[in-house]
Amino acid sequence: MTRYQKDVMSSQCDLSPIFVYGTLKQGQPNHYLLSNYAGTQPCFLGKALTTDHWPLVISSPYHIPLLLDKRGTGKRVFGELYVVDAMLLKTLDDLEGHPYYYTRVSIFVELLDPRASCGVNTLSSCNDQSLVPDSRTIACEAYILFNFKKDLLNLEYLEDYTNSLSRPYIPCKDRPTDGPSGYSLVKDI
Repeated sequence: MTRYQKDVMSSQCDLSPIFVYGTLKQGQPNHYLLSNYAGTQPCFLGKALTTDHWPLVISSPYHIPLLLDKRGTGKRVFGELYVVDAMLLKTLDDLEGHPYYYTRVSIFVELLDPRASCGVNTLSSCNDQSLVPDSRTIACEAYILFNFKKDLLNLEYLEDYTNSLSRPYIPCKDRPTDGPSGYSLVKDI
């Protein structure tokens, strides 16, 4: 596998390692999708840090955290690493608008505090070494914004996203239906 590719990784057991850096992290507005999932519970592998620098910015009137497709620019980004089943991955894809808004791509992260106490046997039985944390650097997937408006690169780069009162994230259900779409605000389309 190349260090950075658009192709989605596949697994014989329908489990995917996914790096979340924004509203899906613990304590953030969309984490309920991971914590209240009715299917196979996602496995929290631990806190992680991207091995490459990426521009993580907050943009739009909805204060959406965006990881821009400009590897090598910005900062190493803190987040959390989970292993999810195919059904939960589809739910996350729907939230992130994959592949139209964000694109799910392969990246590498450094696992900072391995906690694979949940589901390690399941992971090992997959015979997919990318899912078993045998080292601190792990191949996973993350949602990246391609074809973004270049002026987004002028925004402040973050290392770690936290929803704040000064710039509160506005969930899709609370956004006006007659206003501009999130796509047109941040993407060159």
